[in-house]
Amino acid sequence: MVEQRWRLLEEQVRGIAALIFGKPCQPQRIAGVNFDGVIEVSELETVVIEISKQNDLDKVRQGITRLTLARQALANDGVLVRGYIILSREPTQSMLDAAATAKVIVASVSQFAALFFEFPRYKDARLSASFGSSIDPITGKADKVRYVPVTYMRVDNGGDVSVSEIANMLLSGTNIVLLGEYGSGKSRCIREVFSYLSDHWDLTFQFPYAVNLRECWGLDRGDEIIRRGAHLLGLDDLAPATVRAYNRDSLVLLLDGFDELGSQSWSTDESRLRQLRARALAGVKDAITKTGSGCLVAGREHYFSSTEEMLSALGLSEGRTVILQSKDQFTDEELEQYFDVAGLAIDLPTWLPKKPLICQTIALLSDEELGQMFSIQSEGVEFWNHFIRVVCQRDARINAFFDPNTIYRVFVALSRITRRRPSNIGPISQRDLQDAFEAVVGQLPVEEASAMLQRLPSLGRIGAESQDRQFVDMFILDGLRAKDVASLVNVDELQRQRAFAEAWVNPLEPLGQAILAADLKDRVDQFRQIAVRSTAANNPTLSCDILASICRADIASADFQGLVISGGAFTELTLNDTPIANVTISDSTIEHLVLPNSPPPNVLIQKSLAEKVSGAASFSGLPPWVHLESVDRFDSVQTVALIRKAGLSPAHEILVGILKKTFKQKGAGRKEEALLRGFGSGSSKKIAGAVLGLLMREDILDRHKGDEGWIYSPSRNQTARVSTLLDQLRSSRDDLWTAVERLN
Repeated sequence: MVEQRWRLLEEQVRGIAALIFGKPCQPQRIAGVNFDGVIEVSELETVVIEISKQNDLDKVRQGITRLTLARQALANDGVLVRGYIILSREPTQSMLDAAATAKVIVASVSQFAALFFEFPRYKDARLSASFGSSIDPITGKADKVRYVPVTYMRVDNGGDVSVSEIANMLLSGTNIVLLGEYGSGKSRCIREVFSYLSDHWDLTFQFPYAVNLRECWGLDRGDEIIRRGAHLLGLDDLAPATVRAYNRDSLVLLLDGFDELGSQSWSTDESRLRQLRARALAGVKDAITKTGSGCLVAGREHYFSSTEEMLSALGLSEGRTVILQSKDQFTDEELEQYFDVAGLAIDLPTWLPKKPLICQTIALLSDEELGQMFSIQSEGVEFWNHFIRVVCQRDARINAFFDPNTIYRVFVALSRITRRRPSNIGPISQRDLQDAFEAVVGQLPVEEASAMLQRLPSLGRIGAESQDRQFVDMFILDGLRAKDVASLVNVDELQRQRAFAEAWVNPLEPLGQAILAADLKDRVDQFRQIAVRSTAANNPTLSCDILASICRADIASADFQGLVISGGAFTELTLNDTPIANVTISDSTIEHLVLPNSPPPNVLIQKSLAEKVSGAASFSGLPPWVHLESVDRFDSVQTVALIRKAGLSPAHEILVGILKKTFKQKGAGRKEEALLRGFGSGSSKKIAGAVLGLLMREDILDRHKGDEGWIYSPSRNQTARVSTLLDQLRSSRDDLWTAVERLN
C-alpha cells in the first residue's frame, strides 16, 4: 500500500508549492484572514494559496474575495500577491472565468503540480516507449504482452518481494539493485514499478523517472542522464523541469542496464577492467549519489567482479541498498498464467528452459509456427534456430556497432572453447573472449567491442570474485556447439585441422545432436569423412558427435565404411532410428545407449562404459554385438508408465505390459479388464486383442471363462522364454517379438 506523503489535502498542496517556488509554504494570517498557504518569494512578492476540497462555484468566489483582501493589504507595503485557489478536482469553466476576472489562478492539485513537473505528459510518453530490453524481440517495439505478476528474491535471505513492495521501498528512500541473467525480466520489472509509482504520484508527489542506460554512453554527470531521458522522448521542453525535480529529490530514478554502458577500451587485466567499468559508470554514480530519493538500478549479475565493486561503481552504500535477484525461470503456475494471458494453450517440452524471454518468443509465434516448431519430428531444432536469431538481434539493438551475425559467430567461437573445459560450461577467461572476438572480426576488441563481450547473453561469472565467465544456459550452448560442427564442411582446411587436433571432452547433448542432424542430412558423406579424420587425429569426441547425429538424421540409412572410434564420449547414442552399418566403437563412454529392434550390420560396441541402456533390462539381455564393461542402470519396465519411457513401439508396449502382469506378478490369472488397463482405447485396444490372440496361439497364455469375463493365466513352461524376451527387449530375436512388430 502506497503511503501518502500528505495525509491532508492542505498538507499535500503546501508541499507541492514549496517545491514549485523553492521556499517554505506555511499557513499564515493576513489582514485578519487565515490562509492555507503563504510563500514569501521575495521582499516584493508573496504567493497566497486557498485550498478547498469542495468543488463548487460559491466556494471559489469566497476564495477570490479572501485573496482580494490579502492583495489589497500587502499592496500597501509594496508587495505583489499572486493568488491561487487549489481544488481537489478540475475546476469548471465558470470557476475559471470568475478567477480570471480577479486575476487569480484556480486549478486542481494535478494542474498545480504540473507547474513543477508536467508528469502526466512525461508518463504517457514514457509508457509509449520501450523499457530497456522489454521489447518485442522481433520488431524492437515496446512489449505489449500483459504483465504476469512474479516475485524477486532478496539476496540477503529476506524473502521474495513483489513490484508493489519494491515501489514502497523506493518511496521510503531505499536504494535497490536488481540483478539477473539475460531475458529474466529485469526491464519488465522496471516498467511495472514505473507504472505502479505513476498511478500513485498524486499521493506521494514522487515521480518515477525511467532511463535506458544504453542510451547514455559518455555521460559523466547525473543531470546529463536526466536531460537525455527527456530528450529521447521528444520532451526537450520538460528537461529543465525534470532536472529541477531531480535536484529537489522528487524523482525516483529507475536506471536500466548498468552493464550496457560498457568500458571504452579493452584489457585482460582485472584491476584495469575495474577502472574501466568505474569510468563508464561515472554518470550513473553521480546521479545516484546526488539524489535523496530511492533509486532502482538493474543489470546483468555477472558484470562486476564482486558486490563491493558494484556498490562502489554505482555510488551505493551497503546499509541503504537492497540487492534483488530476478529469477531465471517462471514457476509452473507463472508459466501457465503467462500463456493464458497470451491466449495460448501449450505444454513446453521438458528440455526447454522456462525463461521469460523464451516464453515471450513462443507467445509471438503464429499457430502454424507453433505447430511446426514443437512437433515431435522437430525435436526443438526449428525453435532453437529461431530463438538464437532472436537473442542475437535483441542484443545487437543495444549497440549499433555490432550486427546479429557478429554476435552469433562470437557465440559459436566461444562454444568451441568450452569443449575442452572440464566443467563443460566453462570457465571462459578474458583472454578467451578476446581470442574469440579476434578470430571472428580479425582484430582485437577495442572501445564498444569490449562492452559487447562483457555482457554477452547466456554468459555469467563463475563466482563472485572471478572475472571468468561460463555459459549459464545449456539450451543455447548445446545448439552453438552443433552449429560449430556443422560449419566444418565450409571452412578452410587449416581451420578443420585445428578442430581435429583439439581433444574435446564435452560431447553434444540430444538437442545439439538433433540440430546437427538437420544440418548434415544432405551432406552425410562429407561429415563421415570428417569423422574418420578427427578420430584418426586427436578428437574422437567430434567423431562421436557426427555418428550420434547421423543416427538421428532423417535419412534412409548410413554406411560408415569401417569407421573406428576409440576413446570417444557420447551423451546419447540412439540406434533405433536411422539404420547404420560398418562402425566400431571401443574404449568409449556412453551416457545413454538406445538399442535398435534388430542388429545393425557389422556394428560393434566393445570395452566401453554406459550409464544407462534402453532396449535391454540386464546384462544378459544385451545383444552379442554389444560388450559393455559396466552399466549403471538398464531400462526398468515394472509399470506401464516405465514401459512407455523405454521407447518401445505401441504393440511392444502392450506385449511387455501383458507379460509383466501375467508372469512377473503374483496370482494365478488376470481378468481381461485388469490386463489391458493403462493401454488406452481405440487402435490400442485393437492391437491388445491381437497381442492376446498371438500369445494364446504361441501357448504362452491360457484363458478360461470366469464369473466376470475372460481370465488369462501364464503357461509356466514358457517362463524361461518370457524372462529372456523381457531382458532383451529391442535386441530380442524371439519370433514372438518379430511377430508383434508387424501389429503396429
